[in-house]
Amino acid sequence: MRRLTASLLNINQAQMTINMLDKLARLSTQGWEIQMVLLDNGSERDQVQQLSDWCYAARDRFAELVYISASRNLGANGGRNVALKLAQAGQILIMDNDLILPDDPGWIETLWQRMEEDPHAGIVGPMLVFGDHPEIVQGAGIGLTARGRVGYLNRAQSIDSVPPTTVQVVASPAACWLVRKEAQQAVGLLSDEFYPMQYWDVDFCVRLGLAGWQILCDRSVRIQHIENVTTRNLKDHPYARVAVRHGLQFREKWADILPQLATITDQDIYWGPIPRAQD
Repeated sequence: MRRLTASLLNINQAQMTINMLDKLARLSTQGWEIQMVLLDNGSERDQVQQLSDWCYAARDRFAELVYISASRNLGANGGRNVALKLAQAGQILIMDNDLILPDDPGWIETLWQRMEEDPHAGIVGPMLVFGDHPEIVQGAGIGLTARGRVGYLNRAQSIDSVPPTTVQVVASPAACWLVRKEAQQAVGLLSDEFYPMQYWDVDFCVRLGLAGWQILCDRSVRIQHIENVTTRNLKDHPYARVAVRHGLQFREKWADILPQLATITDQDIYWGPIPRAQD
């Protein structure tokens, strides 16, 4: 029996979160012992009740089901830190609630195997593909320029153009991470400098890398990700403004070492239309 802690956050997207919980609950019948940590980040009352009702009905579908309803938004970093503190398993699955998980458990089995094979792997992530264009890459890991600009690798390319191999990357989007608990404990919790969203995941990956851990992307595992479902609806924290502020903050924090972390140039970064127009 493989033991795994899984973590999900919710803000006013109860049904979407429940869809993922149902998929994760099935792992319990497929050779996995799951400690499920679900945290609601200050949703409306009816959303909190909907999750509470689901958890009560599903309490026997996991080895342990922990449901926490926060009175305010702890942020993506703060909410996940709660799960990291509660995690009992040696590997921790951190996910956004807007993933479309496959029915077949092969995706988590592959990520698990990659981490088992490499004792230096601190995080193993999949290749993310677009929810509405599953044949198009959203990001196969993250690269940094010498000035600290972030680029999603292979973004907007056809999945057929990307070899299904495992590669080491500077960072991985936290939409789906398998984290080694030993590595997380070695560098500490997610930084609260980047509340409530954006750049905390890249910052964490940099800290892991500096401590000698590797960030891997297994490009044979493709997970659909709808992207920005929660962050685009946070009225008190406009997405674009927060992204710019935290980008500047990240660059200032790591300015001395960014040149040695660089794996891409400005020309490699693409944030244009999806799918990308063919030359």
